[in-house]
Amino acid sequence: MIDFTNCEINKFKYYGGKNGGKICISYNNEDYMLKFPGINEGISEHGYSNNCISEYVACNIIKTLGLKVQDTLLGLYNLNGSAKIVVACKDFTSNGTVLKQFAELKNSQVETSKNGYGTELDEIEKTIDEQQIYDVKDLKDFFWDMFIADCLVGNFDRHNGNWGFLINEGFKEIEIAPIYDCASCLYPQLTDERIAQIINDEAEMEARVFVFPTSALKIKDKKINYFEYISSLENENCNTALLKIFPKINLEKINSIIDKTPFISDIRKEFYKKIINMRYTKILKYSFEKCK
Repeated sequence: MIDFTNCEINKFKYYGGKNGGKICISYNNEDYMLKFPGINEGISEHGYSNNCISEYVACNIIKTLGLKVQDTLLGLYNLNGSAKIVVACKDFTSNGTVLKQFAELKNSQVETSKNGYGTELDEIEKTIDEQQIYDVKDLKDFFWDMFIADCLVGNFDRHNGNWGFLINEGFKEIEIAPIYDCASCLYPQLTDERIAQIINDEAEMEARVFVFPTSALKIKDKKINYFEYISSLENENCNTALLKIFPKINLEKINSIIDKTPFISDIRKEFYKKIINMRYTKILKYSFEKCK
């Protein structure tokens, strides 16, 4: 177990976003964003007390798919005499390179009807097609690969502010940033007590596959249902990503990641493995075989 308590803090670097506080620390001579658990409201499925666990597990699952994703470490941080479970996310900005959100690129498209954070799918796709700073096909492939990965881990909050680019203005260089901010995956609001109530209830479990979470993306102001959209096969770019990503899903590797994750209970491990298997089988495998 890594104890980050005595790591040097970089007081001149700050991070935005929600889901708990964040500080920049130096660990093994490299910068990491240290994320703290959000406040648990203690009401049924509300709060984000497991957001650090979700960040760590989801990022490592996505990494098994062969996608570029941030490196994460789980550990402890002593705060006011209490040891908190935290996740350290390796900082991928350095030497003049800055992270620019996709929302900023979308905001530069002057004909967009909403601001950069509007998540209407047609506007996002239009921005990807019309932007001139990155290869359109490569950016489109990344976006839909990420969508399939987010479906597998049940991400309800992949908006335009938590994916983007690494840009060095001085050298006029750009690359797509690793997938980051996965704290809203794997049902972080569920307590162990609630998991015990639903894990053997088929209707409750299937609701978390077919009904929620939805994607943050919208069509005509309605959030996209992962199962309905992917299985409809209506988007050729989504189909292409499904055909590429699905064969790379290795449930044995995913189960091993979950089993080796520290700090979490056996019932949460069982739930993670069961819900991932269900989303794999009932959404992605079903759609893959239909598409193939």
